[in-house]
Amino acid sequence: MDFNVLEHLFDAVLVIDKDRKVIYANSSAKRLMGNIKEGESCKGLFSICSYCPMGYVKEEGEGLQVYDAQMRNGKHVCWSMTPLFEKGYFVGVIEVFRDVSNVVSCIVEAERQKAYKEAIFNSIVEAILVLDTQGYVVEHNQIAKRMLCREEEENLTGKYIKELVNLDLEELPPEGERTDIYINTPCGKQKASVLLSPMQSGFGYVVSLYVVNEVAVCGFGEEMIITKSSAFQKVIDLARACAEHDVNVLIEGETGTGKNLLAKYIHNLSPRRAGPFVKINCAAIPDHLLEAELFGYMRGAFTGAVRDKPGKVELAEGGTLFLDEIGDMPLHLQAKILHLVQEKEFERLGDTKVRRANVRIISSTNRNLRELIKRGLFREDLYYRLGVVKLQVPPLRERKEDIPLLINHFLEKYSKAYSRKIKGVSSEAMKLLLSYHFPGNVRELENVIERAIITCKGSVINVEDLQLEFQEQAPQKEEDREKIRQVLEQTGWNKSLAAKVLGMHRTTLWRKMKELGL
Repeated sequence: MDFNVLEHLFDAVLVIDKDRKVIYANSSAKRLMGNIKEGESCKGLFSICSYCPMGYVKEEGEGLQVYDAQMRNGKHVCWSMTPLFEKGYFVGVIEVFRDVSNVVSCIVEAERQKAYKEAIFNSIVEAILVLDTQGYVVEHNQIAKRMLCREEEENLTGKYIKELVNLDLEELPPEGERTDIYINTPCGKQKASVLLSPMQSGFGYVVSLYVVNEVAVCGFGEEMIITKSSAFQKVIDLARACAEHDVNVLIEGETGTGKNLLAKYIHNLSPRRAGPFVKINCAAIPDHLLEAELFGYMRGAFTGAVRDKPGKVELAEGGTLFLDEIGDMPLHLQAKILHLVQEKEFERLGDTKVRRANVRIISSTNRNLRELIKRGLFREDLYYRLGVVKLQVPPLRERKEDIPLLINHFLEKYSKAYSRKIKGVSSEAMKLLLSYHFPGNVRELENVIERAIITCKGSVINVEDLQLEFQEQAPQKEEDREKIRQVLEQTGWNKSLAAKVLGMHRTTLWRKMKELGL
């Protein structure tokens, strides 16, 4: 067979007989391989020789190709083997190859650059979104998923920017100007510092952002108040301001909003913090026993009084007396509390000795004391004596931006308590929790998360792991509507003034008015 037609081909060509001997090498092959000689064994000429495919090519009667083989001199080639037949009999193979060392070097360099880019990309503490000119994500780093409250396995590529932050491309800050704006994610409304940078040649934009920490944490040990709500932070600021002054404080708010924690916070910041913090729940003790619990008694004061016993007032000497649920205190006992508040003195049951009381009084209630005063169930003079400083704790539904923070806090607390490795809450579960009304407020949220940690089968809490009572929301919604309507009427429907009275932002009031049909 005449192989001279292969001599001037650009590709290198070797002809190998069935005994694996080189019977021809064109000039390109000799140039690439150096001292290749006709008649020598082909074994070891290429990396693929370790599992020589000649047998396969012979049996199948067709060729094969390897895009990156390596010659014994280290060069990379694109290599193929084709069967050679003569008069119908297999006589050998033709190997064709081309030097691709430069291409392989480029590929290796490209892979290296890609690895460098990804390492740098994912080491940045900010969320990075690369957008095309229309605002669709073409690339992102891993922290973007966490910062935008997305599932770990979720791919953000292809999503429109509004799906992620509820803002169109046109609503982002001007190019090159880092600005603090509010974005909406499955974790709720969050303040974020955002920078929009155009890419060269008009390929699109790079958005870098990080969530601005507006969290206020106050308290001691596990008994902490965690909030990023501006309304609640104002309450905490007022609590901090009055703590150092020995004035009576009245804390109002719904059940489960954290009134007890706020009372302890005030005590621990006060000059009395070295003294005791004594709490008595006025709603949990029967009326006929409450007076004895508060003021103590002498032996023989009543049947069963076999010894003298000090009351909560004496036990709180030098510290703080916390009257929890003061709105449930019976009217006849309110007069004695008023005397204690005004004169700082009291008498034990069955005793004529007047005792002095060096206590600070903090009280709380989940009831509307003004309404109780109108109905003759609470003394107006006592109300003003107890409430030298009044703190109104907002319910959880008015500070939903706190829900993700509280969830993370409870996840950490109860995962440790029950030795569970719970990573977090799914985006669907988070959406459900953010839409829920929480009539039981923070205490209800804590119970929901604690139960979910115990019953959750995986490492992530899903919707089916949550136990919520949606039917309880309707009465509360009507109560909110009436409360807002009354304040609006009192302020002549001045929304800005009404928002200040209600302790919420003006835009929050507008949204609530729309939701409640006002």
